[in-house]
Amino acid sequence: MRFDSFAQDVRVGFRVLLKDKVFTLLAVLVLALGIGGSMTQFAVVNAIVLRGFSFPHPEQLVGVGLIDPKGSDQNNNFGLGNIPTAQDYEDIKAAQHSFTMMAGYLSGSTINVTYKNNPQRYTGGYVTEDLFKIIGVSPVLGRDFTAEDNKPGAPKVAILGDEIWRRDFNADPNIVGQSVHINGKAATIIGVMPPNFKFPVSEELWTPFYNEFPLTPRGELFIGANNRAPAVMGRLKPGVTLDQANADVVAIARHIAQDNPKTNQNLTSASVQPLLNSFTGVQLRQIVWAMLGAVILVLLIACVNVMNMQFGRAALRAKELAIRGALGATRWRLVGQMLTESLVVAVLGAAAGSILAFWAVDLFGRVVQAAPFPPPYWWKFSIDGRVLIFTLAITLVATVVSGLLPAFLSSRGNAAEVLKEGGRGNSSRLVNVITRVLVVGQIALTAALLIAATLQIKSIRNQTKLDYGYDENGVYAARIALMEGAYPSEHQRRQFFTRAVRVLRANPQFESAAMTDRFRMTFAAGGQYEVDGQNYLTDRDRPRGNFESVSDNYFATLGLKILEGRDFTVDDSDSKQPVAIVNASFARKHWGNQSALGHRVRIFNPGKEQPWRTIIGVVPDTLMQGPFDQQTDNAGFYMPLLGATPATQFCTVLVRPRAGQRADTLGPALSKAVAELDSNLPTYFAGTPAQFHNEVLSGNRVITTLFTIFGIVAFVLSGVGLYGVMSFSVSQRTQEFGIRMALGADAIRILRMVMSQGAWQLAIGLILGAGGVALLVGVVAAAALKTILFKVNPLDPTTYLAVAGLLTLVAAASCFVPARRATRVDPMVALRYE
Repeated sequence: MRFDSFAQDVRVGFRVLLKDKVFTLLAVLVLALGIGGSMTQFAVVNAIVLRGFSFPHPEQLVGVGLIDPKGSDQNNNFGLGNIPTAQDYEDIKAAQHSFTMMAGYLSGSTINVTYKNNPQRYTGGYVTEDLFKIIGVSPVLGRDFTAEDNKPGAPKVAILGDEIWRRDFNADPNIVGQSVHINGKAATIIGVMPPNFKFPVSEELWTPFYNEFPLTPRGELFIGANNRAPAVMGRLKPGVTLDQANADVVAIARHIAQDNPKTNQNLTSASVQPLLNSFTGVQLRQIVWAMLGAVILVLLIACVNVMNMQFGRAALRAKELAIRGALGATRWRLVGQMLTESLVVAVLGAAAGSILAFWAVDLFGRVVQAAPFPPPYWWKFSIDGRVLIFTLAITLVATVVSGLLPAFLSSRGNAAEVLKEGGRGNSSRLVNVITRVLVVGQIALTAALLIAATLQIKSIRNQTKLDYGYDENGVYAARIALMEGAYPSEHQRRQFFTRAVRVLRANPQFESAAMTDRFRMTFAAGGQYEVDGQNYLTDRDRPRGNFESVSDNYFATLGLKILEGRDFTVDDSDSKQPVAIVNASFARKHWGNQSALGHRVRIFNPGKEQPWRTIIGVVPDTLMQGPFDQQTDNAGFYMPLLGATPATQFCTVLVRPRAGQRADTLGPALSKAVAELDSNLPTYFAGTPAQFHNEVLSGNRVITTLFTIFGIVAFVLSGVGLYGVMSFSVSQRTQEFGIRMALGADAIRILRMVMSQGAWQLAIGLILGAGGVALLVGVVAAAALKTILFKVNPLDPTTYLAVAGLLTLVAAASCFVPARRATRVDPMVALRYE
C-alpha cells in the first residue's frame, strides 16, 4: 500500500515538475554541480585515504619509526618517525615481540640496468628478503628473494615488474635465469611480479637491500641521496593492537638510546602507525579532507538555493495545496508529496552529477598519472561501491535539506485563509525570515570558500615566484649515478667526476660545466652544523642550515660571482685540507660585517665527529630548499664535491650554453657526452631548473585549481540565490510597494528599502563567513595550515577585504535588478495585484 502511494506521488511529482520546466532545469543543474563535485572529491578521498591496499589483512600492516620527543614535526617526519640507520632496523627486528615479520626498504631509488648492451635507469626498490612475504604477494614467474640473496657479496639477483618485463624485455616467458648488469655488476633475473604491482610506490623492479648496501656502523655520515637508511614496515601478530606494538617499540628505542648515546640519545620514543599513513602523510590527508569539506559546502549552498526556489514554488502553489487539504488530504500527505517532488529533483540531479563525476574522476586520474612524480600505484581514482553509497547518502541529504522545510511550512497553511486571499500566494512572515537567513548562510559559506581558495592561490603564487638566485632557464642539468658495481672505490668515482668535468668543459657546445649533489636543482641536504668558537650546551642548541657539495666553477656556471675569497679548485680535498664556501646569509648571521674568511664550520654528526672546514669564500644566496620549506633563514654552505670524503655516488651535471643558444636544447649533446665517458651510464631527470621547479609544483597546482573551481561555483550559486530571493521578495511585496508609493514614497526610497535588505544579509553573511574562517585558521587549524600554505598569513586582511569586496559587488548586482523593478511598480496595478 505504501509503495503504491509512493509510486503515485512519484508520477504526480513528475507531472508537476514537467509543468514547471524552468524550476526543474535550474534545480537539477544546481544539484548536479553540488552532487557531482562531492562525488568527484569523495572518489579522491577514497583512493588516497580510505581504500588502501588490496593485500590480505591490510589492517595488520604498519610503518615503524623512531621519534625524538622534543624534536620538531619536520625532524620527526610529521609524526611517522625515522629509522636513522639499517642497524636500528636490525636491533628493533631482533628485540620486538609484536610483529610476525618486519622488512626494510628504499623506494624511489635509482637502479641502472644494462640488458643486451642497452643501459637504462629505472625507479626501483632495494628491499629485504621478507618484503613480499609480509604483504602476501608472490612473483608470477620465478621465485621470491631469500635470506641468502640479501647478504653482501652474494650473487646479484633482481625481480622485474610486469610493466618493464613486457615493455623492455618483450614479455619473454624464459626471462627467469637470464643475465643482466645491475648497477655495474652481473646479475640474474629470478622473477616477475604480477601485473599492476609496483609496491611500495611506483617501483619498476626490486633487488636485495644488503646486497647493494652492506650494513654499516652507526655514526657514518651519508648526506642527501647517498643516505641508505631504510623505511621499515611490519605485520602485526594476530591480537596485537597498535598501542601495544607502539609500547613495545618505544621500550626498544629507549634501550637502543641507552646503548648508543652518541647517535640515539634523543630517539627515546617511537611511532607505529597504519602503513597507509607512511605513504599519504598528515599534510596530504589534511588537504584531501579539507577539499571534501569545501565541496560539501558547495553542495550545501546548492541545497539552500533549491530550498529557496522551493519556498517560492510553495508560495505560488498555496491555493493548490489549500484545495487538496480541503478535499481531505492530510498534512503529512501533502508533506510526502512535496518531499517526493524534492526526491525526484535530487535523483535527477544525482544522475546528472554522476555523469559529471565520471568524467571529472577520469580526467583527474589522467592528470595525476601524467604528473612528473608518479603517485603510488595503488591510487585508483574510480567510482566504486563506496562512492555510490556516498552518492546515495548525499542525494537523500539533498532531498531532505532542500525539500523538508518548504514542504513542512507549506502544509501548515490555513485552507480557509488562503482561499480568502484569492490565490495571491503571499508567503508567511516566517518563510520570508527563513529565506533571508538561508541567503545569509549562503553568503557565509561562499565567503569561507573564497577565502580558502584565495589563500591557496596566494600560496602557489609564492611558490612559483620564488627567487632561486640565478637564471633558472640559463643552464641545463641531468642526473647520473655511479653505483658501486661499476665504480666500487671512492677513488674511481672521484676520478670519473674529475674526468667528466674536464671533458664537458672542452666540449664546444658548452660554455661551462660543473657538478652538484643537489637533487633536480631543487633540494639540497640540510641538518645541524657547528661554528668554531661557539659553545653548545645540548645537541638541540646547534643551528640548522643547508649544505651542498659542488665542483669548482659551479657558481660561474650559474652566473654567480664570488663576493669574497676564492672558488673551489680541483685540488681541494677533504683528505688534505677540508674547506667550505658560505653564502652571504651564513656569513652575515655568524660574523655580521666582519669577514667570514678563515673561520671554521662543520656538519654536526653526533655519532662520528666531522673535520672542521676552513671558509675560503663567500657567494651570493641561492635558494637551497625549493618551494616547500617554510624557513626564512637561508644560511648555508658549500663543500667540494670532487674531493669529498666519502665520495658521492649521485650528482647533477650542469652545463651552460654558448651565447645565442637555448639551454633546453642541450639535452642530446649532454647525453652523448656522458655516453662517450661511460656507455653503460644513463642520464636521467634531465631539463632546466625552471622545468624542475615547475614539475615539483604540479600537485599543488591541481589542488589550487580544484579549490578555485569550488570557490567559483559557490560564488555563482550564492549570486543566483541572492538574486532569486530578492526577486521573490519584491514580487511578494508588490502590494506593499504600491501602497507606499500611493502614500508618497518615491522611487529612491523604495530602491533604498530593497537594497538595504540585501545589504544587511550580505553584512551578516560576511561577518559569519570571514569570522568563522578567521577563528578556524587562527585557533583550530593554525598548526595544520603552516604545512599547507606556503609563506601565507592565513589572517591576511587583504584577502578578507578582497573577498568581501567581490561578494559586495555581486550582491549589489543581484539586488539592484529586483530593486529597480520595485521602483517601477504602478500603484493602481499593485493594489489590484493577485
